[in-house]
Amino acid sequence: MGTLQVNLQAYKLYKYHLVHYLRPVDVALRLPDIVTPEQKMEISRLENAGNVRQATEKLLEIIERSDHLGKWPSFLNALKEYPRLIKILTSEPASEVEHQEYHVKWIHIFAPDLQEVVNAHEIVMHLKSEDVISEIDEQEILHKVDSSGNQAAFPLLLEALPRRQEPHVWFPAFLWSLLKSGHHELVYAIDPDFISAHKLGPIDMDEPSGSGASWNAGHSEEIEMVMEDSGEPDSSIGDLAAPLPSNPQHDATEYSPASCYHSNSLTEVKGDLLQNMNILDGKKIGDLEKDLTRDLQTESFELNLSTEDEAAGSHQSESENEFASDYESSDEEKPECKQKEHSSPLLNLRNYQLELAEYALRGNNTIICAETGSGKTWVALYIVKNHLESASPGKKLVVFMARTNPLIKQQHQRFVKYLPNYTTKLITGDSEHSTQLDIFLPDCDIICFTPQILFNNLEKQNVSLSDFSLMILDECHHTKKDEAYNRLMRKYLMAKVKNNVQILPQIVGMTASIGVGKSTSDDEAVDYIISVMANLDTCKLSTVEKYREEIEKYISRPKEDKIKMKDRPDDLCKKRILQAMIDVQEKLQDACLFEESLVDLVQSKRPRDLNSQQYTHWAKNVERTAASEVENPETSRLIISCVKYLATFNEALELNSLLGISDVCRFLARKFNPEKEQQSKHTPEERELFQIISKVQKNLGEYNKSEDQKNPNLEIMSKLLRDMLLDENQDQESRALVFVKARATCTSLADYLNNVLCNDNLRVHKLTGKAATPGDEGMTEAEQTDTLAKFASGEYAVLVSTSVGGEGIDIPDCNIVINYNYAGNEITKIQMTGRGRKKGGKNIVMGYEKTLDVDKLSTYKGAMMYRAMESIKKIDPRSLQRKVKLFQKEEISKQEFRDRVLEKQICMKKKGQFKLCCYKCSVEVIDGEDLRVLKGTYHVVIDKEFKTLIVTKPHKKPNQKKIEGLQKAEKIYCKKCGMDWGIYFIYNTLPLPTIKCESFKIRNTEDGKISTYKKWLNVPFVIEACELSEIVDLLEE
Repeated sequence: MGTLQVNLQAYKLYKYHLVHYLRPVDVALRLPDIVTPEQKMEISRLENAGNVRQATEKLLEIIERSDHLGKWPSFLNALKEYPRLIKILTSEPASEVEHQEYHVKWIHIFAPDLQEVVNAHEIVMHLKSEDVISEIDEQEILHKVDSSGNQAAFPLLLEALPRRQEPHVWFPAFLWSLLKSGHHELVYAIDPDFISAHKLGPIDMDEPSGSGASWNAGHSEEIEMVMEDSGEPDSSIGDLAAPLPSNPQHDATEYSPASCYHSNSLTEVKGDLLQNMNILDGKKIGDLEKDLTRDLQTESFELNLSTEDEAAGSHQSESENEFASDYESSDEEKPECKQKEHSSPLLNLRNYQLELAEYALRGNNTIICAETGSGKTWVALYIVKNHLESASPGKKLVVFMARTNPLIKQQHQRFVKYLPNYTTKLITGDSEHSTQLDIFLPDCDIICFTPQILFNNLEKQNVSLSDFSLMILDECHHTKKDEAYNRLMRKYLMAKVKNNVQILPQIVGMTASIGVGKSTSDDEAVDYIISVMANLDTCKLSTVEKYREEIEKYISRPKEDKIKMKDRPDDLCKKRILQAMIDVQEKLQDACLFEESLVDLVQSKRPRDLNSQQYTHWAKNVERTAASEVENPETSRLIISCVKYLATFNEALELNSLLGISDVCRFLARKFNPEKEQQSKHTPEERELFQIISKVQKNLGEYNKSEDQKNPNLEIMSKLLRDMLLDENQDQESRALVFVKARATCTSLADYLNNVLCNDNLRVHKLTGKAATPGDEGMTEAEQTDTLAKFASGEYAVLVSTSVGGEGIDIPDCNIVINYNYAGNEITKIQMTGRGRKKGGKNIVMGYEKTLDVDKLSTYKGAMMYRAMESIKKIDPRSLQRKVKLFQKEEISKQEFRDRVLEKQICMKKKGQFKLCCYKCSVEVIDGEDLRVLKGTYHVVIDKEFKTLIVTKPHKKPNQKKIEGLQKAEKIYCKKCGMDWGIYFIYNTLPLPTIKCESFKIRNTEDGKISTYKKWLNVPFVIEACELSEIVDLLEE
């Protein structure tokens, strides 16, 4: 572009042409060395006020008066999205503009008849797929169709035709769209030669000739026929607006409507057109020709443009594979494929993706429902780009939300790459300014974060929902119950319905499976889905209907196999752990014999099956009751210790059914290592408990030597992976995902598979969520990101994942998915199956009978979900709207009740009349008056004597970054029993002891009653809030 020079004579002659077609703000932003910020603001003000022509004239005046030596080459660079204008400005002033206007005027002659019979919606969709008109033109015309009808919209269509492309492109594309819509007579009237057989082949498009099309791939009928012949979509086909390679053996003009219009003027064809056209207004041919020629010879001929926008991008687009799914090809990382800085890749969606986006593009709230791998992320990018480019007044600010940090980071990278002309900001929970969104709003176009961040900022009143113009919620099926999305949308509904807020953002949800909850019938499923729609304030599910056949060609549905897992013939490990649980259970019963609140719970309500989830729930219930009801601290401590042993043994039983004995040994060693380190603090009863685990470990070590104690399911699993990953017929870059339920299983299985597959150069790693509690086997965000990157690059061939890998995360080239004794609900079933998106993929469900039954139920409920969605589409719109409003009214009533309860709780809170005692050993720690709330989150101890009650150890995973000025330092433990109490944060150099609610009992100093709470919010006492500076002063006194 830099070698081209502006022909100043052409510039002066056709300056009026620039005024018609430029979007001045877009061009001004690309001229930082020529247009000052103040001048840009003035141009922006004029354009936003609707004075686009005046704004363009102002821009051109600034360029003309500039002393910058490279102003004209810079101007051409700024016009890179206007290739037709560049050609005009760099050519000798000849017939280019005349040629353009001749076509414009010629089409306008037929405007009355076009307006009368042509469906503008059909024509627009085709022209957009051919890159003839911009996204903004498309949406403005469609909006006009919806609001005012076809005839009112057609003038906008005619005005948009010459805006983007040269005549030899837009004119035949327009005729082709008319032909495809069945208007053969009109096309014949405009240009009889266009439909002659030697140029375009047979008019009946259902019977194409044998030659391949050499025009744009956007002609979906032709392409689909080719695909049907071959059986599968050709992976070499480019973007839907990219030219297909022509067959060199055929005449280049054979099927190319554009090839007939490369002449510099219409002189050659004008006579034939006039001779053959139907005269519709009674004028003679000679008069028409004179009128047309006269209009073209004067500069006073102007189009009354309603929008001057031109979509960003060029004809050269990314490979179609970019838009094939929600994932990026690994080829993108190669240097030659990287997106150049400041360039904006053209987002040419497939027809079904345009169908998914259609309702949102009109500015309506909707839920986009489409299978994993259908490319919902690209649809979102397209919607955002269109929204930011729209001509509607006011500041545009887009929010994109995802529930996890790894996912929101991936989506942020895409926005940066594919919408480089806009300012995109990523804010994560560990960001120092995550509670100060208002700082970034003025300078951003797109902000990416998790929903909790926005909720926290709304709570602090740093921002309001009216600050945003569009909110996209990824994995929006989580907009239910008390999840972050739903808490956020409750605020939205309260603002809209109760507070009558007029300016609220557009809501677009995206999901692969909206779910049916606990529904047992189709009617209940319909109500469930409508309730989710109500939560997202929409009456529309955007699904693929019209282009169902097209999407089927791009969605890979893996073949599913089920494998019933086997028990060991004589499971010694299971027997030994069950015996240990019985021993601990006897000690628990002895401790509870004379505790009134526990006798019935321990003796008659204990589940018989020790190897069940119900047993774990029962044990935890015993622990909570003991902590709050048992007055004797020694008895309470023993019960809590027993429950820990029972819960850990229960986990070990599940691990034993899935893994080897050595994995069980490692798990128990990891879990009970803190007990070993704290033996000096043990009571006599705790020493007896520790002897039980010690004997178990010794016995398991002996069992592990026996060949018949190997887990047969591990052999099946490792053989499956080895055979499929090393299959010569498979792609060597394929990957495998193994889903498990528990984090402990995930860690141990990843270690086992890594050991047995390493000789085949197949590396395995785990992927889990962040640690919810200190004992969890969680991963940090950095570890998650690094693991996913190595899996994408092929360094890891297998990923063993908990449910965190099931939703949304970008995992490319995964053709093997194994659910290892794990069956979720219908949502996770669809999501996890969708992870194996590669062609020829396999989904294997390995499980015991109970797990296979749950999987069968999930499949049934998935089918129920699709039936319910179809039923909702058939509901009368007004009836559906009434149902949505009814659900919203119910949700608002519930929220008002919750608010009243919370307000009452706050009013009933008493200040400082409580003491904190250790949850395990009941030692008294501090008075409530010695506790302060920092930033509404951190509960800091200001009592200097606190340090005499604790021991500290270095944090295993300290964060290097500061969060709101605070940095993790050491862990805090009870000096008497070793209970984990919390963490030391460092502010500057000052340590701040920060404690967690679940590690303490709360004793009311008035009546002596003891209670336990998981969250500080539920504690019925006022805890004084203060600023960092105040805490610093208190601790330094």
